[in-house]
Amino acid sequence: MKPEEAAVRQRLADRRERLAAAAGASAGTRLVDLLRQVDSALGRLDAGEWPVCTACRVLVEPELLDAAPAVRLCFECLTADEVRALERDLEGAARVQRALLPPRRAAHDGWEVAWLWEPKGAVSGDHVDLLPPRRDGSEPDPCHLLVGDVSGKGVAASLLQSHLHALFRALTDPALRLAELLGRANHHFAAATVGASYATLVFARLFADGTLELANAGHPRPLLANRRGVRPIEGSGLPLGLFAESAYTAHRLQLEPGEVVLVYTDGWTEAARGDDEYGIGRAAAALRRSATLPLPDLLAACRRDVTEYLDGEPLADDLTLVAVRRGD
Repeated sequence: MKPEEAAVRQRLADRRERLAAAAGASAGTRLVDLLRQVDSALGRLDAGEWPVCTACRVLVEPELLDAAPAVRLCFECLTADEVRALERDLEGAARVQRALLPPRRAAHDGWEVAWLWEPKGAVSGDHVDLLPPRRDGSEPDPCHLLVGDVSGKGVAASLLQSHLHALFRALTDPALRLAELLGRANHHFAAATVGASYATLVFARLFADGTLELANAGHPRPLLANRRGVRPIEGSGLPLGLFAESAYTAHRLQLEPGEVVLVYTDGWTEAARGDDEYGIGRAAAALRRSATLPLPDLLAACRRDVTEYLDGEPLADDLTLVAVRRGD
């Protein structure tokens, strides 16, 4: 079995496990029917029989089988009405996903935050969220920033991205240690995905005194730009969802006015031209050249640099850049 086929089979098997649990608790007709569809698809895959389009006899696309285990038609053989229905679903999913994003530029307690979010397709597995500090008459809470990347692409990844958004919105509490908060989020995310997916992310707290506290769950290392140059911020734990009991560590930095932290997804550094990868070295150089620009211009310069490097080649993944600067 090819790696791509094995990945589809694994996702279907994980889905079957969740459906079986749901059907056992409430054996509705719809759940039982879905369970039979997944069982049938798994049986065909285990027998080495990848589904073939009944109209053109071409193998059904893995993405379509992943979304609809009982499918019998490839994308090209779908009717016009079926294509329009899929397009409406994608457009709706894209609208929901964009509505979850924070303002493109924000300022809180001496911090400035700006982001660039570029899906590879209609929807994305990348995620950005910014929770402003609560003000209830006492000392203000810190601002919370989340940058994440769910494994996979397309609608399935975007659904988990929305789940991640809701999960951190529900769990975020300034009274909790950052490492403990990430551990709780991992436990819930692992239970929801049953090992089929995972998410890398950076979760940060921005304090009014210039302190930046962050915890990293398997995400590319953020870059810190200051008068001494650009360096990666070390320290990382396991991605969310791999193991329910993973532990995390938080790191604190004291940023001086003008210093910038750039958090990004691997769609930036892993952009490739042939066998050559853009890489963290080129990324750091792009940030070094643009570190004093206004944040939207800084992000645009970093995006332009990878575009010039690719020399006409398209990005292979979603791309997200989030810049955080400490003001005067």
